[in-house]
Amino acid sequence: MISTTVRRAAAAAATTALAGLLMTGCGSAKSGGAALPEGWQTLDAQQVSVAYPKGFKELAKDRLPKSATAEADLVEGGKTVVRIIAQVEFMKTSDLDLAVAGADAQYTFGGAAKGKEDIKVSGTSRATRIDHEFESSGAGGSPPRGTGMTAVDIVGMDKNDKPWVVRITAPKGKLSQADLDEILKSIKVTG
Repeated sequence: MISTTVRRAAAAAATTALAGLLMTGCGSAKSGGAALPEGWQTLDAQQVSVAYPKGFKELAKDRLPKSATAEADLVEGGKTVVRIIAQVEFMKTSDLDLAVAGADAQYTFGGAAKGKEDIKVSGTSRATRIDHEFESSGAGGSPPRGTGMTAVDIVGMDKNDKPWVVRITAPKGKLSQADLDEILKSIKVTG
């Protein structure tokens, strides 16, 4: 059994690792074997892929921090309003519950958990969805400080028991439920 101190230390380490969770990779027009809506593309983050809607743009590789794997953003008026990130090996663990705690720790300060549930993701036996609400910091071209935001994290393990996370952040009401459902349905473990 893992002690509370070990879990807190892992969550702190995960928070640091997740702070760099911000940019892109390569795309294709397929995801999960299912047909995507017209104009959608796919982020390929090596061990996991996720589709993104028309109008989003992948970040160039030279804009990625070392810790980022893939990101597609919707930019309006020079501000990133919706961000879809896929990150592999975002922390050192082979335990899904610990990886979920690490992803959840990102929102410990200034955020409110709105739900957590196990979900099915193609290519893996178990994944967890975490929903959060928080306020934008206004930093890094994000929506103005204080904007009410939502985040959906899907956390799972790849075929080598290494953790991955797909994170979708948006101002409340900016991303339609239909688009969010399509994004979540498209997630596939590929490695």
